[in-house]
Amino acid sequence: MSQTSFSIAYDGPAVESGSMDVRDLAPALLALGQLFDAANSVLNDERTTISVNVQATSQGSFEVALDVVQGMGSQLVSIFSGETVTAALQLKELVLVGGSAGVGGLIWLVKTLRGHSPKEVAKTADEEVVRVTHESGTIEVPVALLRLYGDLAVRHALERLVKEPLSKEGIDAFEVREEGVSVESVSVQESDYFSKPETADDIVLKNKHTAAYSIVSLAFKEDNKWRLHDGSAAVSALIADDGFLRRVDSNQVAFAKGDILICEVETIQRRDGEFLKAEHTVAKVIEHRAALRQLDLPVESGRAIASEPM
Repeated sequence: MSQTSFSIAYDGPAVESGSMDVRDLAPALLALGQLFDAANSVLNDERTTISVNVQATSQGSFEVALDVVQGMGSQLVSIFSGETVTAALQLKELVLVGGSAGVGGLIWLVKTLRGHSPKEVAKTADEEVVRVTHESGTIEVPVALLRLYGDLAVRHALERLVKEPLSKEGIDAFEVREEGVSVESVSVQESDYFSKPETADDIVLKNKHTAAYSIVSLAFKEDNKWRLHDGSAAVSALIADDGFLRRVDSNQVAFAKGDILICEVETIQRRDGEFLKAEHTVAKVIEHRAALRQLDLPVESGRAIASEPM
């Protein structure tokens, strides 16, 4: 069995008491397990299994101590077959804390490259190391580390471990610690670097069409995403028609229950792991059709027919 230990901590006003909302912590811990699963899959294929076990918590900033345990049986099979296996300690160094010679792990590399793709990757005399050119200079990193950086499953798990908790009010730092000493950290200002990168393959379909929506709720924030209903389901749509928004802001347009918007819409479907995610943008509001306020009645000689009193 290959085993190593470390701890992670979130810091900030929201966790000064040593407690953390389970709705924030649980997804982060699941993401940590998924991060090591994905890294193990990239570097060891299916030759080993791995688990991340929670040990305890400590006061101050919220801290969780963890063990990374790698199955021994699979390692023995790999050893006797002549295959190289990246052990738990190496995985921890590659993913979180880095190794020797001033080269960090995946978190360090994401911060160094600011989440961007390298400008150039070149071979070196050492076949296990590559030279990476980025916006601010050149670094040499293990091939295995660059493989992790380019894996979408690894990056998605890292996003949920680091960026998502730091987007919560009152949580402003993430740390990896060994024996109580911080060995890697991410500030809230650096958290955007940890967004999962989009690739051209993420976009499955783009579609422009005309659609009619009823209004569920309006949003007057910067993102201008309104909740609309297309007759079968509610959707969140970005309103990108600036002229229409100006008329709304200046009270030239008023809404009532039952109003309909006829819109030019662009829908983009993206691959999000195993699922599809749809994004809707209203490029132009063609017509604002008010709800019916009065029934249309038949007329006779220029006047509406009224029923005779009984």
